[in-house]
Amino acid sequence: MTSAIMALILAMFTVSAAIADEKAFLETLSGSWHGGGQVRLKPGAVPLAVSCSLDSRADGAALNLDGACRAKVVFSRRIGVDLQANGGRYTGSYVGSRRGAARLVGTRTGDTLNLQILWPDKGSGSRVASMRLASVGTGHMRIVTIEPHPQTGEKVVTATIELTRN
Repeated sequence: MTSAIMALILAMFTVSAAIADEKAFLETLSGSWHGGGQVRLKPGAVPLAVSCSLDSRADGAALNLDGACRAKVVFSRRIGVDLQANGGRYTGSYVGSRRGAARLVGTRTGDTLNLQILWPDKGSGSRVASMRLASVGTGHMRIVTIEPHPQTGEKVVTATIELTRN
């Protein structure tokens, strides 16, 4: 009986440490950001240069990013990510595509969140892409999205955005 109680106490400390680790990591992504990169509106499209600004708020084990990216007069699109860490697992939502809101699920490795983007089924079957959200040194963040080309299945980088904290 005593070993069972000790195991339970050890498990509680382990979970608390994991939550503290995720809170500390999410805090590195908090703040006001600006930057740019390249975005493809579709996997087969030519990349467009974009400028982006966003605000990010970490609240315990939750992260909210909200902003917009613009490509001259071609387009302006809101981007947003809401994430919740539960131990080492992340879940949430992503807005930034004309396909609508998508679910996010994934884990963190080092300073990078590796997330699957699960697009809603619009009659052609669900689509899966990936997003890497990384804290790249002090005051820098990188967002990369990758998805399969609809005809070839080849993985295509559809966005690479480098941001600097204001």
